[in-house]
Amino acid sequence: CCTNSKAESEHMIKKSAISLISYDANRFLADSIKRYYDYVDEIVLGIDKDRITWSGNPFNIDEDSLWKELSVIDGDSKITIVEEDFHQSKVAIENDNFERNFLKQEAKHDWIVSIDADEMLVNAKDFFYNYLPIVERYRTKKDICLVWTTPYKILTSDDNTEIALIIANEDGSPFFGENQGFMTSKDSTFTYARWTDKSAAGDNRLMSPLVALHWSLCRPSKELEQKIKNIGHSDLVDKDPFYQLWSQVDLNNYKEMRNFKTSGLGQAQWPKLEAIPLTELENYVNNYVNKAY
Repeated sequence: CCTNSKAESEHMIKKSAISLISYDANRFLADSIKRYYDYVDEIVLGIDKDRITWSGNPFNIDEDSLWKELSVIDGDSKITIVEEDFHQSKVAIENDNFERNFLKQEAKHDWIVSIDADEMLVNAKDFFYNYLPIVERYRTKKDICLVWTTPYKILTSDDNTEIALIIANEDGSPFFGENQGFMTSKDSTFTYARWTDKSAAGDNRLMSPLVALHWSLCRPSKELEQKIKNIGHSDLVDKDPFYQLWSQVDLNNYKEMRNFKTSGLGQAQWPKLEAIPLTELENYVNNYVNKAY
C-alpha cells in the first residue's frame, strides 16, 4: 500500500560519485566519503597510475593505510578504484578535466556527483532526501551546485587549544559566497575542473542548500605549498600572493584581515576571519547553514 516517499524519491535516479586520490588522500579522503556514502549508489575513485600530479610532480601516500580505511567504509561494495595516466598534458587544468571526464565515463549511472577529497558535506542528508527529489527534473539541463564554507588556518592558542580561523561575514557568520559544481548528468563534459559545458559560462547553475567545509587552504604549511603547486590552476600560483599572506596570519593579527581576497584563488572578496575552537567548528557552521541558500 503506502511507501516511504523520501526513500523512494532518493532512489528514483541512481547516482555515481566520482572523486580523486592524490597527495592529500590520507588526510581527507576517507572522512569525505563517509559524508555521502549512504546517499550514492557507487563511488569511482581515480588515481594516477604513475603517482604523478596534474602538474607533473610525483606524490607519495600511505596506500596500505588508505586501502584499509576505504575497505572499512565500504560495507556495501560501492567503491571502485581506477588507475590511469592522468598527467598526459603539460597544462594542469587539462589533466584535471581529463581525469574527471574519464571517471565520469567509468561511472554506471546517469547522475554524477563530483566531490573532491578535501570537501566535507555538512548537511548531506537534508540535501539528498529533501532537496534533490524536488529538482530531479533538471538533471539533464542544469548543474546543481554546493556552497563552500572555508576554514583558512589552524592555530594553537596559549592554552594549547586548536583554533580554526574560518572565512566569515562581518556579522560573524560563515562566509557562503563561493559555490562549485556538485552534480551533473553523464552527457555533460567537464571543461574547467567541476564546471561543465552546461555551467562553465555561469549559466545553467542551480543553487542548492548543500554546504561543504572546504579544507582546501587549511592544512599544514608544507602540505598547503604542495596543494597550491599541484591543483588544476597551479599556473596561477606564481602570480598570487596568497601563500605569503597566509604564512603571516596568527592569533594576534587575524582581526586585521579585512576584505582580503587575492587574485588567483577565486573572485569573491573575503570579509574577515572568525576564530572558532576546532572542536566546535562544525556546530558553528550548522548554526548558520540556512543562510547558505
